[in-house]
Amino acid sequence: MLFTSGALVGQLSGKLGPIVASHNRGGAYFRAHVVPVTSTTSFALNAKARLAAASSLWQTLTQDQQEAWLTWANNNPVTNRIGQQVTLSGHGAFTGLTASLAQAGVAAVLDPPVIPAPAPLLTLTANFDIGTGEFDVVYTTTPLGANVGLYVQTAIVNSAGINFVQNLLKLLVISAAAQASPLDVQTEAATRFGTLLLGQRVIHEVSTFDRANGQRSTRLRVEGTIIDTP
Repeated sequence: MLFTSGALVGQLSGKLGPIVASHNRGGAYFRAHVVPVTSTTSFALNAKARLAAASSLWQTLTQDQQEAWLTWANNNPVTNRIGQQVTLSGHGAFTGLTASLAQAGVAAVLDPPVIPAPAPLLTLTANFDIGTGEFDVVYTTTPLGANVGLYVQTAIVNSAGINFVQNLLKLLVISAAAQASPLDVQTEAATRFGTLLLGQRVIHEVSTFDRANGQRSTRLRVEGTIIDTP
């Protein structure tokens, strides 16, 4: 159970016994816990396989390497789904970055990064036209750096009233290094979410991604409604 303080409770997320805290446009609320159906999509299975492989690789590291990852994790907290900074274990930091690199088709790096995460985007806009227009993300600075790609996470919802989408975001694409703006993502969106429909709401959260060590920048967010220009 995660929460931030407020008059009673500010933001909540997670499960406590049979009760789950969640969000909608009315704010935080509680509901009964329902055991989810195990996902067997190719995306979910591939993600599990990457994490399992990274976890196994952790066991092959020397003690010095594992301690170096622990030190790095302590110095590089991450932001959780309700905006709080948390410190990962050395194992968690290593498996997270290693799995991200594997997803980008890059071999694992056994030692922690010695440079900061890449600089975030300066600006981000997007087009949502599934007709004759563009379905892409548009950003600066462009092109990205020599080892830097674009990391695009996306949610597509059918209701304008759904405001909390952190649990709905899916990785859409990790671009090649030195990617120039704009980046067309229509094919990837249709592959990930199925047929794109007029009126659906699209939310992109986009960061830069260091393809040499797996680090990501802070994210920018853009959203809009799908249109269909004839």
